[in-house]
Amino acid sequence: MRGCRDRGVGELAAERTMLDTLHRTYESFGFEALATPVLEYTDALGKFLPDVDRPNAGVFSFRDDDEQWVSLRYDLTAP
Repeated sequence: MRGCRDRGVGELAAERTMLDTLHRTYESFGFEALATPVLEYTDALGKFLPDVDRPNAGVFSFRDDDEQWVSLRYDLTAP
């Protein structure tokens, strides 16, 4: 099967319970939440890209309305 599958209420409830438990545990040790964007301007990723001159060759990228390259952040090493 190709593509992304829909997830049902049971799976979502189990995931929410697990994540709530993890969040409470992390917070009890003093950790704070951090959310990073899924997309980033390609020049901000810079040296982390395999081919800066052709960003779409290494990660999913596209040009926005201002013709700037925007790339999908492929992991959390850049922030």
